[in-house]
Amino acid sequence: MNATICGTGGTLTATPDGNINVPAGYNVIYVLTSGTGLVIEQVNATPSFTVTSGGLYTIHTLVYDSTLDLGIVVPGTTTGFDVNGLLVQGGGSICASLDVAGAQFNVTNPDAGTLTAVNSTICGTGGTLTATPDGNINVPAGYSVIYVLTSGTGLVIEQVNATPSFTVTSGGLYTIHTLVYDSTLDLGIVVPGTTTGFDVNGLLVQGGGSICASLDVAGAQFNVASPDAGDINPDQFLNCLDNGSATLNGNPQGNINVPAGYQVIYVLTRGQGLVIQQAGPSPQFTVTQTGLYRIHTLVYDPATLNLSIVVPGVTTGFDVNGLLVQGGGSICASLDVQGAPFLVFGTFICNLFGINNSIINLPMSESDMTEESIRLAENSMEGGILISNVYPNPASAEINVQYITSENGISTISIMNMMGQSIINERFEDIAGISLRTINTSALESGNYLIRIENNGKIQSAGINIVR
Repeated sequence: MNATICGTGGTLTATPDGNINVPAGYNVIYVLTSGTGLVIEQVNATPSFTVTSGGLYTIHTLVYDSTLDLGIVVPGTTTGFDVNGLLVQGGGSICASLDVAGAQFNVTNPDAGTLTAVNSTICGTGGTLTATPDGNINVPAGYSVIYVLTSGTGLVIEQVNATPSFTVTSGGLYTIHTLVYDSTLDLGIVVPGTTTGFDVNGLLVQGGGSICASLDVAGAQFNVASPDAGDINPDQFLNCLDNGSATLNGNPQGNINVPAGYQVIYVLTRGQGLVIQQAGPSPQFTVTQTGLYRIHTLVYDPATLNLSIVVPGVTTGFDVNGLLVQGGGSICASLDVQGAPFLVFGTFICNLFGINNSIINLPMSESDMTEESIRLAENSMEGGILISNVYPNPASAEINVQYITSENGISTISIMNMMGQSIINERFEDIAGISLRTINTSALESGNYLIRIENNGKIQSAGINIVR
């Protein structure tokens, strides 16, 4: 006889103790009852019954003769107490014997049911993980419910709680499990950070052990992801087009974090609008235009961020960042928006001054980069004239104009009003290189004007503002 059966049912079998007495003319039958009320469920010629649901069952022996009409028994309604009340032993008049105590069986069916994650993906270094029971749990009498938080695919137990809600402080894969158990399972064996859900499951009948309990091994999974693109620096901040191209190299600083399932890609943008030009698996790109470039690191999950949305020359780094949690969107990924900056110049500038020299107050690092230096790079060309700086602007009595010419010759500086009328015209004999000229503007009225410089047929212009 097995007094406890773990599951939804099974065969219940009792063994007579050999102390039965069956007088001549009497018969023996076995009765299966359920619950403490001994509701009769089945009768059989042998003390063996099959049940299909959990609960408390008892197999009784009944010794009787024709004076007891078994037709009175209605399975599911009549109880063992009803029958016993008809017998002399129970205060009635019929001579028969019922083993009221019988052989008891506890068919227990603990079922942890299932859980659903409230938010299966959390972007950051931690947060609160909460699951909702799906309503299909079964907690037999005498059993308790507890929730277990595990980490990783090895299901290392981290915490237990009376509710399916846990706070974590680091990224990773987590699972909340339901455990339905009774006193036969000693939770003192659990060592957080060491014991696993598989260890506990191995003790249970469902996992090949002997303890009747239920653990939802699959549980509700959470991916707490903390992607971090880290930092990247330029190999060389100032660059020149050589035979029409320049190769830009970024140096990742080693502080990147790529969670499981995430990938790394590098993105090249141009200009202050961060217009995406190229993307690739390494932080090296070849460019053929002058201007400001940046190499950015992007750590992303291809299952949530579809890079096919990027249209080179149209989509910007700001567009992509806006899709990410860090930029106010919903996708968990990390883009180093600052990136590694590069200024690329044409050979006109590079040949005149050399890439390693300061060019008209041109900064040597990004921290000092100005609008003028960016514009200078974007407008640099193979030869001609470039306005590098106009100051002060707004101006009053005079204005300084700094420019570069690639050839010796006469430079004509004109200040024109917004109707295209020339107000001031001055001519200077320049040699190739940097020139700085001061123009008297005291005769000009307040307003916006255009400075126009012509040298050897090449023209450059810039806007100025006069304030009185």
